[in-house]
Amino acid sequence: MRFSFVHAADLHLDTPFRGVPVESALLGAFQQATFRAFTRIVDVCLRERVTFLLLAGDLFDLKDRSVRARLALRRELERLHAAGIQTFIVHGNHDPLSGDRGTLALPDSVKVFGAAWEEVEVRRDGQVLCRVQGVSYPDVEVRENLSARFHRTAPGFTVGLLHANLGGAEGHANYAPCTLEDLAARGLDYWALGHVHTRAEYPLPNGAVAVYPGNPQGRHVNETGARGCVLVEVEEGRSRRRFVPVDRVRWHRLEVSLAGIGSLDALLAALVERVDGACAETLDGHAVRLTLVGRGPLHRELSSPEALAQLEAELREQFAQRHPPVLLESLRDTSRPELDLVAARLGGGFAGTLLAEAEATSADPAALEALWDESAELRALRLRLRRLGVDVLETPQAAWVSQAGARLVEALHEEDGP
Repeated sequence: MRFSFVHAADLHLDTPFRGVPVESALLGAFQQATFRAFTRIVDVCLRERVTFLLLAGDLFDLKDRSVRARLALRRELERLHAAGIQTFIVHGNHDPLSGDRGTLALPDSVKVFGAAWEEVEVRRDGQVLCRVQGVSYPDVEVRENLSARFHRTAPGFTVGLLHANLGGAEGHANYAPCTLEDLAARGLDYWALGHVHTRAEYPLPNGAVAVYPGNPQGRHVNETGARGCVLVEVEEGRSRRRFVPVDRVRWHRLEVSLAGIGSLDALLAALVERVDGACAETLDGHAVRLTLVGRGPLHRELSSPEALAQLEAELREQFAQRHPPVLLESLRDTSRPELDLVAARLGGGFAGTLLAEAEATSADPAALEALWDESAELRALRLRLRRLGVDVLETPQAAWVSQAGARLVEALHEEDGP
């Protein structure tokens, strides 16, 4: 039989956005963004007439759910209930079962899995359409591999709904850790995962798949690009997946090179063009971190904090007037002086000698080792860090020496400039 469902995770309803000033005109749009993203997930369910919705944990941002977030959740689930669409929920580390006050009832069509593994049959016209298995976090920290509790109980399409860290993904607490081998061993057809905010799919044997839909609304500058949910269509025991964006405020990290830009007017035009190109899609708003890169004549003028701050203030005011409005999270400068290092190397003198020595040292493993081992202070620091359980780099990086030589020559060039 054919059927479809939507898989979403990590709603983080009512999340406090990082990097949005309180006085920003966009603050209201950000505060509503997680709610509006969830509304759009429900819109997808209704438009596509899916059989059910899966929510794979962290529906709320905090263990102590706000009243506003709980009311918003129920309001949207009631829309699904009225349309005859079921909802399956597991709770994760941000919204464990221990944080549920039990003072707000959800519609009868909603199944919230408890702390013990459970399987539910999804039926159509009296026949089993598929099975959904799930387990919630009883409290914030779950170190057990919860995937080991899952297992196929019968033929037919089976879904595992789980909030977990697959493969030790960086940037996320290692809760309910598991591996692809763990998931494959359970024999399920579709793993509906939550916890990792970056969208990903992992093929498993026999056509099975493990999916992270990512969070439906980026919350800070490290969660860039389109965010949404996954629409899954099942036929003959196989799934087809389609990502559906639902975010209302989108984050961007953009770079603009100073190369070839000789005036502030030209730089302003380049920055505006870069932002306009990236933020063309009509949403409730965009948020941008701009970084200046490359080598150019404007580097010297922008190297003072005052100059960069003044340029940032001008851009922030301009972008806020656009439609949709754009929040400038920050303007950062990683550009370098306009300096030909090859010419400096061949030109001799102190700068040339410095670059030549850095180049020779970086190409000589013995010299690198000697440079690393000569410092008694460095050796002592390494030992102290080891006692604290901190991993310490044992092999020096040649690139560090080359970069250090280049930076010193650049600093000399800056001091000798007008």
